Amino acid sequence: MGPAELRRLIVRHRHVAPMLSVLLAGTDARVTITDVDGEVILDRQGRDPGTDAPVERHPVLVEGQTVGWVEGPRPAASIAAVLSYAASREVDKRALAAEALDRYRELSLIYELAESLGATLEVDAVASVAAEEAGRLPSGGEGFVVLLDGEEGERLSGGLLGSIMAGDPEIVNDVAADPRTSEAERGIASLVAAPLRVRGERIGVIGTASSSPVEYKASDLKALTAIAALAAPTLAQAAAHEASLRSR
Repeated sequence: MGPAELRRLIVRHRHVAPMLSVLLAGTDARVTITDVDGEVILDRQGRDPGTDAPVERHPVLVEGQTVGWVEGPRPAASIAAVLSYAASREVDKRALAAEALDRYRELSLIYELAESLGATLEVDAVASVAAEEAGRLPSGGEGFVVLLDGEEGERLSGGLLGSIMAGDPEIVNDVAADPRTSEAERGIASLVAAPLRVRGERIGVIGTASSSPVEYKASDLKALTAIAALAAPTLAQAAAHEASLRSR
């Protein structure tokens, strides 16, 4: 929580501001609330200048991090505790809202992908649609699909992508520092990738890569894994269809 959010919580929040007034009514001494940078948010002057109660300083904490300070006599500890609780609740609510938005985007992406994949039975077309969807991850980058039996098959036998294809979905935000990276992959700064699997058989890898550093997140990996789960059987079906046409 930043200084601006803490200020809004103390000054404008419909529940916190009245609660703070009640707590401040319990002392006649001066109480000062500042943000983590020392900027004053509230400076409540004491009604009794002669009050000589010892001054205490208590942090306002969110997830163990100090976001502000309460300075004053003994009620300062209670005020800091209340503000810490209220600030943590606000952070939790924002996190839940962000998670709900991510899930909505993920579902929308999956529905659109399923509809697009159902419109074709050509391997190149299916791979193109899947790569396009992979390139729409929130963190950005360019989507790609590499199939084991395609022109890139030899590349997939080793290197970072080969390792991911043989393993699990993975985020690699510093490709150059990863010992599995091949020379051909060193033009990539960051990537998130997932194996394409059909009934346990691995047929390739799908991912999103960036030539400049990107901090891919768990939400990106989750969305990509969902794309891989939809794309893999469709790719296998398209490959079987093309093989059937060739045999005829």
